[in-house]
Amino acid sequence: MIKQIILLIAPTIMIFLGLAVLDNVLITFFLFYGWLLFVPLIIRFWDKKSRYRVMLPLTKKNILVGLISGLVCLISIYSFVSYFPVIDITHLKSLLEKWDFVGAKVILFVLVLVLINPILEEFYWREFIYSRLLDRVGNIMSIFIPSFFYSLYHLIIVIEIFTFPFNVLAILPVFLAGCMWGIFRFKLNSLTAPIISHSLADIGIMLGYWSIIN
Repeated sequence: MIKQIILLIAPTIMIFLGLAVLDNVLITFFLFYGWLLFVPLIIRFWDKKSRYRVMLPLTKKNILVGLISGLVCLISIYSFVSYFPVIDITHLKSLLEKWDFVGAKVILFVLVLVLINPILEEFYWREFIYSRLLDRVGNIMSIFIPSFFYSLYHLIIVIEIFTFPFNVLAILPVFLAGCMWGIFRFKLNSLTAPIISHSLADIGIMLGYWSIIN
């Protein structure tokens, strides 16, 4: 039980250490994505009973579900961020400078967010954690619990960026997106649709970011 709690809360701790304590996006990347990548591999190596596996069948259904849901997320995120005055631009720019999120690091962030982040997050939450919870709590809670902890570390980010009460309310769609991708994982028995959908959602975030900054 203790090990499971650590696996659930550790990604949030990595984000907190990187952004709130060290104020550095690059260090946050190494802490956060290092955990998502290496911890499941280490556990798989030492625990021969570990059940998770990578399932990425490129079927028409998986691709269509991922594309349609992802485009809905992309349009919704971009529209909300671009057309609603919920972000203090001056504060955002100073915050990004404090996090050392400038220059070439912005390009690195975009590439990581769109290409690497969806794969590692979906594998960690919708496969690694999901598989560990499935026999203990069943399908519904195996979707709900990872989605809650997935949305938890996003709170650290949005609470700084958005004005109140939108910074708190912004967590709800993150949680719902996590639940949606968890349902895709369960119904389709695949990570293909969640990864495609997640990637498009992240593109929506970046488009919204560029529209604000520029």
